[in-house]
Amino acid sequence: MFSANELYAYSSSVRARFLESLRGIPWEEVTKDREVSFNSMRNVFVHMLEVEDWIVNWVIAEKTEPYPWDKFDSYNSVDSLAAYLEEVESRTRRLLEKSGPSDFGRKVTLRLRSGDSFVLSVEECILQAFTEQLYHIGELIAVFWQQEIRPPRMQWFWNNPRSS
Repeated sequence: MFSANELYAYSSSVRARFLESLRGIPWEEVTKDREVSFNSMRNVFVHMLEVEDWIVNWVIAEKTEPYPWDKFDSYNSVDSLAAYLEEVESRTRRLLEKSGPSDFGRKVTLRLRSGDSFVLSVEECILQAFTEQLYHIGELIAVFWQQEIRPPRMQWFWNNPRSS
């Protein structure tokens, strides 16, 4: 059975590999509109982080004010993406470290911008953040392939937290 901490360690490892791959691509190419869900590789990467930040720091924290979505232009370099990544991951790691079984079972309401809402456990919210990343990593992989860039190793066996 996988723990939330193991899945998060895997997720973090994959994101770090993609971030490092972005360092090798000219910034103009990272921000170029590729006609994917959030246009550019930068925006897709930021969106993955925003979803995690929103779920951990708004949904699970039960904040009522709107989340400040789509801050894409706030990030003007890979270093600024790395700083945002570290900020989001440090908050998520704190949540995971302090949470026990009763915390993971607590129910919260996830409200989408569309107005739809879902009552989910904290564990389900964390799974949603994880699966959201999987979808968008697929987009980044496709953009890398289109540019004839080999994507980083994202498979579990290359990023297995159990083998560290």
